[in-house]
Order: sequence, then structure tokens, then C-alpha cells
Amino acid sequence: MLVLLQRPDFLLEKRSNTRHPVSIDTTVTFQEKQSKQTIVSISLGGALLTFGERLPIGTRLDVVFLIPTAESEISVGAIVRWVAKESLGVQFDGLRARDVWSLNEYFRNLEE
Repeated sequence: MLVLLQRPDFLLEKRSNTRHPVSIDTTVTFQEKQSKQTIVSISLGGALLTFGERLPIGTRLDVVFLIPTAESEISVGAIVRWVAKESLGVQFDGLRARDVWSLNEYFRNLEE
């Protein structure tokens, strides 16, 4: 007898954008404080940041970083969606069209 086990749908991770492992220096501003951090994974929808301080879920941040395919720094608002021991996951509020283009070019270069 063959038994198939399935996880309930709510346990399956559903991402609309592919995450890319990276190491990008970033400046994060929250509650009028600035902090230098590292983006360790990024997609068009958000990022995983190293973060020594535990921030509450829902905290609003400004994230600023530079990638080789961008003419200038990418500055985007974000919201903390989850927190781990030394990292946190953020969802971007919305990227400008030129930033989406730059990120997509950057992702293409990573895959080569």
C-alpha cells in the first residue's frame, strides 16, 4: 500500500520571487537610528538581513544598498516580516522601475 504524505497548504513556503544568496553591504534606518548590516539573500520582494538587534515584526525600515548594475544606490522602504536570532526578513514596500531593472540584471549576472 502506497501512502502519500502531504503538508497542509499553509505550511508550504510560497514565494512569488526567487531569492538569491548575496553579500551586499546596506544601511538600514529604523526609529531614527542608522545601522550598517549585510543583505545575505535578496529578491524583488524582499531580503534577509544580518541583524544583531531584535526588532518587532511590523517595524518599518528604510534599506539603502548599491549593486554593480545600478547607477545609484537603491533606497526602498521595507517592513519586518519575521525575526530570527541574528537575522530578519523584510518585505520591500515597492521598488522603482529602474531598481527592478537593475536587480534583474544583477540576478542574471549572478546566475552566469
